[in-house]
Amino acid sequence: MKTQKILASITVAFVMAFGTMQAQEKTVMVGGAAMYPSKNIIENAVNSKDHTTLVAAVKA
Repeated sequence: MKTQKILASITVAFVMAFGTMQAQEKTVMVGGAAMYPSKNIIENAVNSKDHTTLVAAVKA
């Protein structure tokens, strides 16, 4: 029982910390896709439908 409480507390702390990090990250919408400052240009472009040609060229 004690282990479950500790595990639950750690999980709650992790979720709260992750939520705080997400709230601090200022995203910009480009072509309907969010661009995250914590990701590099390739990681952001992969998620954007407007940049599929660019992503294909980089992968080639």
